Amino acid sequence: RPPRSTLFPYTTLFRSKKGSAMEEALKTKERIIKAAVFVFVILAISHYLAIVSNMYHKLPWIDIPMHFGGGIFLAILFYWFFYTHKDYINFNRGFIVILILVISWSAFGGVLWEFGEFLYDLFISHNLYIRPMQLGVRDTLGDLLFDILGGAGVAIYMHLRYHRKQR
Repeated sequence: RPPRSTLFPYTTLFRSKKGSAMEEALKTKERIIKAAVFVFVILAISHYLAIVSNMYHKLPWIDIPMHFGGGIFLAILFYWFFYTHKDYINFNRGFIVILILVISWSAFGGVLWEFGEFLYDLFISHNLYIRPMQLGVRDTLGDLLFDILGGAGVAIYMHLRYHRKQR
């Protein structure tokens, strides 16, 4: 059965032609790479436009979908990496273990991004008198929360779509 949409490849990310298990669906790595590239490009363009138009300071909530998308992107990378390198992780351990690993992966990526914002503020915006990227502890924790929620959403989707059918 053909994918439902070619405009949004992440909606048909792991769908195989026969509707089989995830391992078989991931044999064609092009889908997951296309989805990761698609999400990354959307995030990069949105981030650029938000910076140029000063939207992060005019509408602070614009940061929420960006971090949610970042969590989705990181979770897609998690599944791509660990399904193409199967000797690192056993996905038959159960949903809770995989959920914790995906959330940890997404949270770690979010923490690295927040460190990047902090270093930007410390060395660039402070010295050039540009508006800082860090809007406070509340903003940082909200960003990390939405990174985690994006990653958890992908993990839940993967479980409901593929792992539940294997048992």
